[in-house]
Amino acid sequence: METTAIAITKTTGFEALVERAYREQNTFAGFEGTLESAVRVHFSRMSTQNHVWKRDAFRQLLLMMYAKKCYAVLRNPSYIEVLANISAFGNKTVRDIDDWTKDSLVAEGQLKSLIRHCFAKYEVPAFMENVFSGDRKVYMLWYIQLGRGDSVQKLGAFPVKFTAKMSHEFRQTPDDYTVGQAIRRAQAIGFGAAAERAEAIAWSSLSAGFEHEDFYGTVVRFIVNVEQEVAFDVLQNVLEYIAAMRAENISFSMKGRTWEALVRQSAEWHIAMAKKREAEGRCQWTPAPVNNYVVADEDCTIKIVQLTTSEALYEEGEAMSHCVADYEEACEEGRTAIFSVRKFTQGQEGFDTLATVEVFLENMEIVQAQAKYNEMICETSHAIIGEWAFREKLAIGYEYWTQQDLADIRQANEAAEAARRAQQQANNHARIEQRQAAEPYYRPYNAYADNSGGGDGTEIVKIFLIIFKILIIVAKCSN
Repeated sequence: METTAIAITKTTGFEALVERAYREQNTFAGFEGTLESAVRVHFSRMSTQNHVWKRDAFRQLLLMMYAKKCYAVLRNPSYIEVLANISAFGNKTVRDIDDWTKDSLVAEGQLKSLIRHCFAKYEVPAFMENVFSGDRKVYMLWYIQLGRGDSVQKLGAFPVKFTAKMSHEFRQTPDDYTVGQAIRRAQAIGFGAAAERAEAIAWSSLSAGFEHEDFYGTVVRFIVNVEQEVAFDVLQNVLEYIAAMRAENISFSMKGRTWEALVRQSAEWHIAMAKKREAEGRCQWTPAPVNNYVVADEDCTIKIVQLTTSEALYEEGEAMSHCVADYEEACEEGRTAIFSVRKFTQGQEGFDTLATVEVFLENMEIVQAQAKYNEMICETSHAIIGEWAFREKLAIGYEYWTQQDLADIRQANEAAEAARRAQQQANNHARIEQRQAAEPYYRPYNAYADNSGGGDGTEIVKIFLIIFKILIIVAKCSN
């Protein structure tokens, strides 16, 4: 609960102040920094005709807290607001307000004790007591429902479908958690998250709201199932990226995605966003002395438009997936001018970018004309750029090939490749034939071959003669 103190009047005549504000019609303008105005502003928000028990309960709470000398509560407008929130459910108390016993010397302790006294017949998680210092009435109603014995799964307008395990974990939430954090923590544990992962999910941006829960429930389950370590700062970046992708495309889903890919895509997206923010805060320059150009017919209009701001260059680069944003300095210094060729189709919003054109201003020459992904521009773009160049006396220095030129080039490349493969195959056959024709370096001995012509047969005879001489010498020695 907030404890911000502000200047207030003395509490002398407090009962009279309360009675006066209680009887006053709802004409009070607003908070003026005094105790009386803090009381009156809340009475002014409570009808004197409908649900008058709210005014009665607020009056009763103020007078009771004064009678029990809870002055620290009454001196702080934030604490008075807590009393007003309690009175908004004054018809749902489980005990008489006046039966409350002051059991703490600290203002926050007194208020929490009062909340339990008024609404908690059964035990309610302590973190839920903090909801009465906020502005979410539905959270206060959940406290009251839990206090009368309802289960978490039966809470009204609860944003997440809880299992029994999730409901149990919700009641075990640490005291310093918000309701949103408690819901995400319990949900993550119910999906199987360890305590550390559940805590990271709870303190992430996922706890900020519960719109499109059918989708974000799958995000929670996905993060729970990530096997790698998940650093909190990386998690926050990935969640920001996912939210942006979902906002752009309602069909974006977590199906088939991996953590590694999301981390990489998130990093790329954050870099792109940083460049965009930087471009938005940067300069614009004086246009080059080259006029724009417009060609119109019945169905569409094509415009050649000069880009004269950092943001415009960035957006052009994003749309065309090239690096034209890097030309900012050259444009600012007057060395280069960048133009965008845009097609506006009748009956359609926005435009299609056909080409990005760079004009080198020193010699007034078009040095580049690129389509998306730096591919060759189409014939329509080339023709219109040619008309514009003629009118503005610009030289054309960029490369361009017609579709027939490109087809001829492809055909020539294919023919050259086929010829290269045929030559390589012929060379391989020639090497094989040469290898087969060559005499082998070693020919195995064949006992059945005709050796009369010498060669191997002569060598064998010599070997037998040598062996015979050795045997004779051995025999003589033996004698």
